[in-house]
Amino acid sequence: MKFTDSILHAVYGLPPPTIGTRKGQMQVLAVGISRSGTDSLREALHVLGVNHTHHGFDTILPPSSLEAIYKLLQKKYTTATTTGTAKKLTAEDFDTVLLNSVGVSDLFAAEFALELIEAYPHAKVILNVRRDLDGWQASMQNTMGYFDRNPMDWDWCKSWFSAELFWIRQTMSRTMMPRFFRGSFESNGKWVYEQHVAMVRGLGLPKDRLLEWSVEDGWEPLCEFLSKPVPASEFPNGNPPKAWAERIAKTMEIHHRCAVKNMLIFGTLAFVVVVSVALGIL
Repeated sequence: MKFTDSILHAVYGLPPPTIGTRKGQMQVLAVGISRSGTDSLREALHVLGVNHTHHGFDTILPPSSLEAIYKLLQKKYTTATTTGTAKKLTAEDFDTVLLNSVGVSDLFAAEFALELIEAYPHAKVILNVRRDLDGWQASMQNTMGYFDRNPMDWDWCKSWFSAELFWIRQTMSRTMMPRFFRGSFESNGKWVYEQHVAMVRGLGLPKDRLLEWSVEDGWEPLCEFLSKPVPASEFPNGNPPKAWAERIAKTMEIHHRCAVKNMLIFGTLAFVVVVSVALGIL
């Protein structure tokens, strides 16, 4: 596995994010699954001074940290010590992705909920939930469902000619989504959601460390939990499915254009080599 990952890095390696030194202690871990008000909560946390709170958009727009996330996933699921148990993920591991973020939300936080809670023992934990499970499933299907599929189509072909597209597929479509949703969101989404919520509830965290919260609850319970004054502004309402799709499409368009350009260059070089060999030039 390490050998394969080394090859992937050699071919598709992206410049890593600038890590630097953590300037502030991790404050909030919002471990609810995507489409459970994660972007609204992130914006609300920013208003309350928990800035910056890491979100899925930080990994895809641009996707510079996706290779680092892939390494964390590999360490969690495929790397074992001599005792046969998975290696422990530390705050230092997570900081390769979270950098100087003092909050974290979205699928990354849900995927590594147990590990993050242990790695940052002083951080408050918010279990952001969505009470309408059918509505959550439909919202996920219309957004994150994009990463639940990995068909061998034209986009699949282009992903091999762009490092950004490759890591989006490798990390999100081939690793994180199938791992978290036990093979398929479409087939297992609802029961994985319920199991995840039950798992976090079952940790037995004290009330002053764990808040179960929904967007409908608004500012008051969130501010009380974080010991912050209630803002005069309305609670943020961010990231509806249409806006999500438009935001992703705008960035993906750049990567797709780059992939097509690389495919043309590769095809031209391959054609020149084949013709040269046929003519005895090479």
